[in-house]
Amino acid sequence: MMDYDINEQQTSIDNMSETLYERMTEIADERPHDAVAIYEEWVVDGQDPENDDFEFIFLQNFTLID
Repeated sequence: MMDYDINEQQTSIDNMSETLYERMTEIADERPHDAVAIYEEWVVDGQDPENDDFEFIFLQNFTLID
């Protein structure tokens, strides 16, 4: 087993924000209402959770348990 120095939770947050941003920008011209909905999944009440003091809640990762 390889020992990775990785913060799994921060990686998950980064992946989520990057995925939502990429999809939002891909559809913005053709489906602006859907792009706004994606934006509002991440930015709530005008606050970007990565720019403010938000806490993401994670459940135990059961996929890694033998």
